[in-house]
Amino acid sequence: MKRLFILFFILSSLATNVFAAPSLDESRRLYREAIDEISRGRLNNAEKLVPKLNNYPLLPYLELELVKAQINSVSDKTIDVYLQQYGDTIVGQRIRISWLNKLLRSRDWPRFVRYYQKNSSTATSCHYAYALRQVGEHSKADAAIAELWHTPYSLPKECDIPISQWMARLNANQIEDQYWLRAELALEKGQTDMARYLMGKIKNTEQYLELLRRPESLYQIGVNLPVNSHSQEVAVHTLKRLARGDFERTNTLWHQLDRRLNFTAKQNYALRDSMARQTIASDADYTRDWVTANDPNYEDPYLTEWRIRLALKDRDWPAVQQTIQFLPADMREKADWRYWWARADIELKGELSVATQLILQKIAAERGYYSFLAADILNEDYELESARTLDPTLISEVEQHDAINRARELYLLGEHLTASLEWNYAMRSLSKPEQVAAAQLALDWGWSHQSIMTAIRAGEWDDLTLRFPTPYKETFKSVAKREKIDLKWIYAIARQESAFAPSANSRVGARGIMQLMPGTARTVARQMGLPNPRAEDLVTPEKNIAMGGFYLGQLLEQFGGNRILATAAYNAGPSRVERVLLRQTADLPADIWIENLPYGETREYIKNVLAFSVIYANKLKLDKPLLASHERTIGQANAATAQKN
Repeated sequence: MKRLFILFFILSSLATNVFAAPSLDESRRLYREAIDEISRGRLNNAEKLVPKLNNYPLLPYLELELVKAQINSVSDKTIDVYLQQYGDTIVGQRIRISWLNKLLRSRDWPRFVRYYQKNSSTATSCHYAYALRQVGEHSKADAAIAELWHTPYSLPKECDIPISQWMARLNANQIEDQYWLRAELALEKGQTDMARYLMGKIKNTEQYLELLRRPESLYQIGVNLPVNSHSQEVAVHTLKRLARGDFERTNTLWHQLDRRLNFTAKQNYALRDSMARQTIASDADYTRDWVTANDPNYEDPYLTEWRIRLALKDRDWPAVQQTIQFLPADMREKADWRYWWARADIELKGELSVATQLILQKIAAERGYYSFLAADILNEDYELESARTLDPTLISEVEQHDAINRARELYLLGEHLTASLEWNYAMRSLSKPEQVAAAQLALDWGWSHQSIMTAIRAGEWDDLTLRFPTPYKETFKSVAKREKIDLKWIYAIARQESAFAPSANSRVGARGIMQLMPGTARTVARQMGLPNPRAEDLVTPEKNIAMGGFYLGQLLEQFGGNRILATAAYNAGPSRVERVLLRQTADLPADIWIENLPYGETREYIKNVLAFSVIYANKLKLDKPLLASHERTIGQANAATAQKN
């Protein structure tokens, strides 16, 4: 082992005198070869390549792999040198993790405590609490595990023993308090199973456990619950679950239980919003009356916004203007409510007044969904100028940044996750002008996702070059042509879904640039006559875009060529969109239909996609109306088309 690290520090420093510097392509080849040799256990062969890679940006990652391969024979002194050399860089963090895992295996608790750093994984943090206990630092161990305990989510099995050790130092009342504290955190976050597990550890919670198992039992046992804060929390959680089913009955029960349990203002506020979401989604006749009765003084901005939307649906233009005035001042100044106030004013007066024209002109001078709607009313061009603050002289300077160089090489080698970690590490030390230059670098390299995210990080909202790139252009063009869909539209969908990150993976499992769920991808592949897609297919841009484009084409046909409905279906699922259409009793202008869509995420998704479509139409030199003529009204004809298809 000693020979290896002498080789690192002596031969590497002499490398430039012994070897001619290889080309960048040759360095990449040698790096891959060295990593492959390490994976095969041929460390001597890998070591021989180290001097040739002295100036290659990923030399630290080669050293990392060599350290990991020999971690059981590395000395503290060697690790200290590496940790000092690499500090809190990604390589430094990974060397530390590898070293901590080695100390864990050898159960060397004093050294584990010495080398541990906060912000490690939860499992490692639990090992740290255990290590503190082993070296006699009981107070620190208690504090460390108590901090980890305060979470509504499951903890890894590595936490079981340190939690048990901590609990053993508490009295019975303290233990019960801790279980209640965490159970209520779980209830607040909707983690029913976790709350049940935790309450199962507490005496005399049978009624609560029954409510968590069978929410409908609240109708029978709710009136017998003890009057305390625990009953309040469990009842609130259960009412929210019940509201998803029988709203009217749940609404009555809420008020009955409030009189008995005396919910807090915060709890009633949360229940009111939860109930509102259910009644609004149901589009019941009593929705307007319910909202008015539960918020008579316009105290809840969420409900006030919905009162405006429902007034729009009724074309009650005086109520639209009147209700907007009850919004908090900062909300009234948002583009959406300024637009709707002006829209109502035009409807009421039958003409465009000078004052309203000025309001719309200010909105149209901005850029976005409502700005484009305002421009359409005024019959003006959209605001699509890209304002750039890029200082070209900074590009070469930023390009010399070590972490930027490492990120580039990792990205080119297909190590996208680690590349992003290195990139984000670099951003911490860059000024805003330097971040803009870095975003341009990413764009030049073809790393579109990082260009977008870095421009956003720098607040470069008006730099459309950085924020709306056109990667994979030939793929998108061929797919759009084959599926008979607008190129601007599929680009806008991809930009909204993943910002063109090939390996994007959502919390619900959607994958790739077009964020396809694996089940949807399998169905689409079968319809395309392709074999079941493998996991790697979902993150291969060409395959992911092809499947996503095929699915978009299907949805567009299903909804009669209406991009608004197809976009909503891509996000929320076609059955949800069909249900909204079937409940609709009259045709609605598209802007009012979108505004009344009961799914908040989908509502904003449609607005973004439509706005992005305009921007991409401009970049691609295509027709760029926000809405096509056949998309301006949505109603029964759309429902009939969707059902037929």
